[in-house]
Amino acid sequence: MKPIIGITMDWEGGTYRVNDSYVQAVLNAGGIPICLPYISEEDGEQLINKIDGLLLTGGGDINPIFFGEEPLPKLGRVVTKRDEREIQWTKIALQRNIPILAICRGLQVLNVALGGTIIQDIYSQNEREILLHTQNSHRSETSHFVHLQDKCKLQQVVSSTKIAVNSFHHQAVKEIAEDLTIVGVASDGIVEAVEHKTSPFCIGVQWHPEELAFNGEEGAIKLFKAFVAACTKE
Repeated sequence: MKPIIGITMDWEGGTYRVNDSYVQAVLNAGGIPICLPYISEEDGEQLINKIDGLLLTGGGDINPIFFGEEPLPKLGRVVTKRDEREIQWTKIALQRNIPILAICRGLQVLNVALGGTIIQDIYSQNEREILLHTQNSHRSETSHFVHLQDKCKLQQVVSSTKIAVNSFHHQAVKEIAEDLTIVGVASDGIVEAVEHKTSPFCIGVQWHPEELAFNGEEGAIKLFKAFVAACTKE
């Protein structure tokens, strides 16, 4: 049977939103996508028990209260109820060995859920020169390189230690959670990929492979296929 992949959604102005590229990437990799609404904690736990894999998607910023900070001037839009449910679902998924693919904001949620912290704005909170991480080109085009740790799971999936990625973020990992390992960085030192130390499959990437997969990029397609394969029950 095909695995059921729970996809988190953004929420703005009373409307749930999710880009079709996430749905298509899961479908093309052999999974069945379902979108997860931000319901109560109790109902949310019941819902997460029905899925075989968790896809944490991109979107707005994380409320800094969840990592012990107050809001700085460059903080963007936050949806606290989204943060609450995604942090809850991440913890449950890890406890139950449900595979996780965390994308952009999703990587940051993964880090915060495990006790890490976030740079609220990489441009105003760095003394060194930073690459443009909010590219001006189309979402399906790449804009900078990421260097991957040799022999990490992600490197084995994409078969390269240097990959070109797209980029649409102004927040990033600051202090990495104890249970995570940094496996990819940009040339300016910004964390671009992480893996859980003990989970069978838990990968977080700061870029948007769903957009690259939608455009036929081989490495992104391999990543979604590896994720869905990990979610497939014997």
